[in-house]
Amino acid sequence: MEANVPPGGDLSSGAMRVAVLGLGAIGTLVTRTLDGRVAVTRIDRTKAPLERVDQPVDVAIVTTKSQGTAWAAETARRVLAKDGSVLTIQNGLGHRERLAASLGDDRVAVGVIYVGAALEGERLTTTGPGRVELGRAAHVDELASALEAGGMSATVVDDPWPSVWRKLVGNAAVNPVSALIGVTNGELREHPASRIVDAAARETARVASAEGVAIGDDEAIGLWHAMADATAANRSSMLQDVRTGRPTEIDWINGEVVRRGRQHRIPTPVNEALLELIEVLEAYP
Repeated sequence: MEANVPPGGDLSSGAMRVAVLGLGAIGTLVTRTLDGRVAVTRIDRTKAPLERVDQPVDVAIVTTKSQGTAWAAETARRVLAKDGSVLTIQNGLGHRERLAASLGDDRVAVGVIYVGAALEGERLTTTGPGRVELGRAAHVDELASALEAGGMSATVVDDPWPSVWRKLVGNAAVNPVSALIGVTNGELREHPASRIVDAAARETARVASAEGVAIGDDEAIGLWHAMADATAANRSSMLQDVRTGRPTEIDWINGEVVRRGRQHRIPTPVNEALLELIEVLEAYP
């Protein structure tokens, strides 16, 4: 566990206290954005384990991969102040429910971050300063102001779910196909496999609509196109995971689409196929 304090301050100065849970590319970007503006505590299961809690924090931001959600929930429970909130900006679906089961429904907010990022050692590469939309919870307005001061566009919204689903449409389409054929996000636009990406996006949009976020077929295609264009030179996180033999987030992305599709009796054959193919790659790297 590492603590960073605003210039001229200390851990008892009254500055807002934020814990960032997970020090991958997104967690590193968030901590660097907040450094010097709030008291930041970095916590990571392997890089910076939590040893003790000197001062409780106002907000714990969960940036881990989906597999780390249970660890993040337990860590947040240990570090949060009594009136503190946990904010998940993870990819996929299902995290809020897992966090709320441990921390209570009214203490968990959902956010979406828009940025391409990669971390090699201490070298962080991004497509820009990033943009976030954050659901409302205690201290989130103050957090948004600190992120803005650090150069990241931050908006607090009453209903984050439309943004969550629209990002999922892009992720469910781009991530697995790019991982399977080994191309950058931008290269997918002109690749013959783009028709598979189209189909996955449309399926995901239909499930989103059944969940209360109306997304038409044309918008679905536009969403993955916009994502690919904004991160054209990037290799998706799923492609990076496959190449390095790490577990992917396929179950929380396409797997959630498949499960929710079944609940609504919406066929998702393309998402099912992508889920199974990535699972095979994980089992036999």
